[in-house]
Amino acid sequence: MIKDMWNSIMDADKNPLMRLPKTVRFQIMTYLSVMWCMIFTVWTGWLMTLGPSIFAHLIILVGIFYTHKIFKDSTKMTHRDHYKDSDGGVKYDDIWGG
Repeated sequence: MIKDMWNSIMDADKNPLMRLPKTVRFQIMTYLSVMWCMIFTVWTGWLMTLGPSIFAHLIILVGIFYTHKIFKDSTKMTHRDHYKDSDGGVKYDDIWGG
């Protein structure tokens, strides 16, 4: 139940933002994280922690989205796919003899 609630908010493929382009989703999630940082710092009365909290949330969001992009891109293409010619042959010889 908790995992489903988490995924309905944090999983970009399941939340209401899923139909938007990825860059727009990232921007909106960044704005939401800043908003929640402000809400919790005002609620707890620790306004001096707002800057570090926003910075930490942004670092975490950038890391999550960048890792997801790398994992998704790695399934599409290998380094050898960059050197294939249009006829299916290789453009360059492998310097290691592979």
